[in-house]
Amino acid sequence: MSYRLDQMQSREKLESIFAEIEVAKYDGWVSELTDEDHDACLLDIAQHVDITQYPRILDVGAGTGAMCIALAKVANLNVSALEPLAAMITVLKKKPELSQVRVVQGFCDHPDDRSHFRTGEFDLIIAKQLVNGLYDPVTAFRNWYYWLKHNGVVVVLDGMFDRSSWSGNWSDWVDLLPVSCNRSLATIPYLLELAGFQVSYSGYMDHTNARPSTRTKRMMVIARRIDL
Repeated sequence: MSYRLDQMQSREKLESIFAEIEVAKYDGWVSELTDEDHDACLLDIAQHVDITQYPRILDVGAGTGAMCIALAKVANLNVSALEPLAAMITVLKKKPELSQVRVVQGFCDHPDDRSHFRTGEFDLIIAKQLVNGLYDPVTAFRNWYYWLKHNGVVVVLDGMFDRSSWSGNWSDWVDLLPVSCNRSLATIPYLLELAGFQVSYSGYMDHTNARPSTRTKRMMVIARRIDL
């Protein structure tokens, strides 16, 4: 007997939780973000990566489009979104500012998920509030490595969650997901290195954390695909 559900069961469980009402609740949080919130996120990233130099961008685990909305504020980016839940995609596609975003439905953390995109298809991959919810983060990172070009960049934005952060329908996920309550700036970088990345930064998002909308302290990891 395994210590947790298998991966396919966890995906079915996730899809069952995100009924229409739960997606509306999720998008309500996204809708509360202001231009100043999006600008703070972009400023945190800009201190370490000039995203204008990486025009082909994948927002992985895009949800209803929070990160895509921020990226839409930057000119001349070609943004794609990968999201597993159809209900999330339906809401994302209704947002006029995201009409140019290419949307692909799918997960990212199983070996079979690699087929969603070609190798070297993207210059930069960004994951906002996703890694804490990955069943198999190392496999996800290996897929991202495959999808990135040489010298391509990964930007991970996530929260410093506690066990108490997972409540209600989510209370039993804390022991299902390896990085569910990450409180270290070393864990995600270590896992990225296992997948072959070279990590250049792991620290806090000072501008985002200063915003009144930020309820949980946010961290950021920057890593690069370096082919030897």
